[in-house]
Amino acid sequence: MLKILLVEDNPVDAQLAQDILSDWSADQFQISHVPDLTRALASLSRDRFDAVLLDLSLPDGQGLKTLTLVQETSPGIPIVVLSGYADQAAALQAVQQGAQDYLVKGQIQGDLLARSIRYSIERKRTEERLTYLAQYDQLTGLVNRALFQDRLVQAIARSRRTQQGFALMLLDLDGFKAVNDSLGHDAGDLVLKIVADRLKNCVREVDTVARMGGDEFTIILEGTATEQGAETVATRIIQSIKQPCALPTRQATVGVSLGITLFPQDDQSADGLLKQADSAMYLAKQQGGTRFAFFRSQAVGRRSSN
Repeated sequence: MLKILLVEDNPVDAQLAQDILSDWSADQFQISHVPDLTRALASLSRDRFDAVLLDLSLPDGQGLKTLTLVQETSPGIPIVVLSGYADQAAALQAVQQGAQDYLVKGQIQGDLLARSIRYSIERKRTEERLTYLAQYDQLTGLVNRALFQDRLVQAIARSRRTQQGFALMLLDLDGFKAVNDSLGHDAGDLVLKIVADRLKNCVREVDTVARMGGDEFTIILEGTATEQGAETVATRIIQSIKQPCALPTRQATVGVSLGITLFPQDDQSADGLLKQADSAMYLAKQQGGTRFAFFRSQAVGRRSSN
């Protein structure tokens, strides 16, 4: 059963849409009808729907702004626009702005409306899946390099606006090659998944954890502007990662070397910050690994306790 929110102020058009769905798709759709945008947004905030049938000419909402408000209230929901005008330019604009389909009232016959809803839901799922694959690492589910770069640029802009700094960490696993060589790549992939979960558990939801590729990860610690704050998180990460990873046949142990740089104390650009974090990470490795180092005070570092 698909739950559909019908947003239509004309009672005749609303009843017609419901009758079409009832006649051609018995027991497949549960329709909730509201006559204005205000009640539509309230319903979307309160309940879960599979799709929205949206009239763009409402008493309290006109044009594409209506579409935008629905999208902002319920991101990701498929929207089929119902219009009284066969306007190709308006239809193209609506689709470009995120509507899945544009139907003209009075021209909806047979099972066209039902098929449009079903196809819109499937298209939206495919769209979200492709977006996910483009932005997230398929193995670990972490943010990938491309999305991380965007998050870092946003963090810099946000920091400048709010006057709150952040810490950037670059992490590389110690001993991971030995796991791959001795136990195989399947075991190595499982270790990477375990490490990803542990990293997420070491930070807050507002922070960003990304896999840059191979056994290299990055973390943006929002609002962490001091070495003391970053050191606390780094120590927690080292202690977590060094715990044995339970694999199907045996246990594997890896460590982690962390390079840390602070914004705005250090570089002011995304590329510069990454280079500094990378430099600090290599210093940590040169000092024996399983430790962290700050870019600004290259001598600073601490071996994790055994």
